[in-house]
Amino acid sequence: MRIFTTNSEVLALTKRAFPDYTGKKISIEVCSTPIDVRSYWDGGSRTYFKFMKLDGSADSVTVPPQSAFDAKVQGAEAVNLVPGLACVSHIYFCGEDLGINIYIHPENAPKLLPPKVDLTSDEKIVLKYTRSLKAHYRFEYASRDTGITFECWEATKKLLASRKLMTTAGALTLEGRNAAAPL
Repeated sequence: MRIFTTNSEVLALTKRAFPDYTGKKISIEVCSTPIDVRSYWDGGSRTYFKFMKLDGSADSVTVPPQSAFDAKVQGAEAVNLVPGLACVSHIYFCGEDLGINIYIHPENAPKLLPPKVDLTSDEKIVLKYTRSLKAHYRFEYASRDTGITFECWEATKKLLASRKLMTTAGALTLEGRNAAAPL
């Protein structure tokens, strides 16, 4: 599950890892399984990896690039994270910058992730269908699948907008995307 954030510590970590990055696509992924940090150029796609300490020190390890002509980095296909260490990746796919993804150990999650949002069942329905469907189909499918009424749908959208989980136009905010992620 990816969580998108503007947490100041996360922004500082991103700036230390990739100082030239000026984009806004920054996500965190809690990772308890090994991660593959091999980075091959392939059709304009590549991911750069840096391991950073979360204590703010400047210590970092950059994973060297790999190609058919480079020496293989032993163990790069399965790296386990330890508490206090993050793997910061900058992702390019087919030449497009997809932003930064930060892999963290579960012990570091409470410090870097936004707090969990308590939601009613109607709020969960509206967030889930807003996240997963185009605007034209959201209420139709939600009503068919859950039985929610149009009045309840609209009232819940207004409530979510007042809680800053949706915009008044019905789009999810960053906080709304994160609240909807585990649904």
